Amino acid sequence: MPIKVIVIGSGPGGYPAALRLKELGAEVTIVEAWELGGTCLNRGCIPSKAFLDTGHRVHAFDGLRKLLKDGSGVNFSPEMLDWDKVKARRAEVVSKLRTSLEKLFQAKKIEVLRGKAAFSGPNEVTVTGPQGAVKKTFDYAILAAGTRPSFPPPFRDFQAELTDSDRVFDLPRLPKSLLIVGGGVIGLEFACFFNAVGVEVNVLEILPEILAGEDPQVIRAVRSSFEKRGVKFHLGKKTACIDISGGLKTVELEDGTRLEAEEILVGAGRSADLTGMGLEALGLAWDRKGVKADAGLRTSIPNIFAVGDVNGVSLLAHSAARQGEIAAENIMGANRVFDADIVPRCVYAWPEVGSVGLNKAQAEAKGLTVRTARSFYLGIGKAVATDETDGFAQLVFDAADETVLGAQLVGGPATELIHLLALAVKLKLKRKDLKEIIYAHPTMAEAIHEALYK
Repeated sequence: MPIKVIVIGSGPGGYPAALRLKELGAEVTIVEAWELGGTCLNRGCIPSKAFLDTGHRVHAFDGLRKLLKDGSGVNFSPEMLDWDKVKARRAEVVSKLRTSLEKLFQAKKIEVLRGKAAFSGPNEVTVTGPQGAVKKTFDYAILAAGTRPSFPPPFRDFQAELTDSDRVFDLPRLPKSLLIVGGGVIGLEFACFFNAVGVEVNVLEILPEILAGEDPQVIRAVRSSFEKRGVKFHLGKKTACIDISGGLKTVELEDGTRLEAEEILVGAGRSADLTGMGLEALGLAWDRKGVKADAGLRTSIPNIFAVGDVNGVSLLAHSAARQGEIAAENIMGANRVFDADIVPRCVYAWPEVGSVGLNKAQAEAKGLTVRTARSFYLGIGKAVATDETDGFAQLVFDAADETVLGAQLVGGPATELIHLLALAVKLKLKRKDLKEIIYAHPTMAEAIHEALYK
């Protein structure tokens, strides 16, 4: 008899796990309470990139004016943008990918049960949905239920009146002004898009800087670029009170500053909500950070695994996918572990950001003596020719043997180029190994090559 596995959640952690399990001979059932593809496909990674693509087209359109004859009268204004068409394009992108995922499950003969899963025992779940209450037994279960937008106080008291990273895609109209709460990846990507399409954007961050944990050089470059385009940052500021009674929503900060906007988008991270899943009855503890799992993605209950955002290890879709595959392989007898040190971290705004491994401060905190090498796009032929000179490539080496410890890229196709350096970190390549690669000319990747000679 094949091993029976229940996968709870069909997002970027759940569906790769299900596919790998099926490939290895397991009998697999996916349980999904919402839409196939999870947050990433329906309310996160993919729709936000559709929005950003729209913003980038507007940004490029605006740059075209430099090459037109005087008086051509080509200007973009927010009134020209058809918000309904922008939303429809996003919905079409999501629908195509969701349909493709449905067909893949059908082709692989993976059962999909719609509804909310609740454990009724260590080897049984009850799925309550359109089909009623269905009981399913299993040998193993994988929790891949994801997270929900987090509302810190005092914004928590106004959730219905504010928007978040799930609901922003369905705003009835494009606002003239927007206050974004949170200066992390979520907040910055939406700030980039809305600024590009002509919305007045303010970003409020309780920490002293944006992109917490990133290299200071990266932070400085990104913030400077955003500020040049008109995004205003309010850093290290706590919110005293909120007023939504007037025509504009108002946030008053503890220092007395008042910020007004038509809409407030809370993008202050995400948290787990596993209420009603019966985990407590199993003795499986959880909090807003999720369920604890070891490096092999096992929870404290031997036959239950937790992958993706729900374990709080690395809240990224590609981390979830790899974790799902590892959990699947371990269920089928392997003993693999997830290495969070080689996960690329990406910001898909412009300038793009791609980071992997350790930055200088993180390496020094581990007691390592390091060297950094940096080159700027201002000196790269492809960057100058395409007018993409914002940013740099920075590599971090162990000073003792020049092993690559990490890298930070800002600008250009940073989110694509970072994979070369992720491979270098994983394989513990040295500076000389990267030097021996032949970098095509002219390319943005030559920024990496140039940095190796600094």
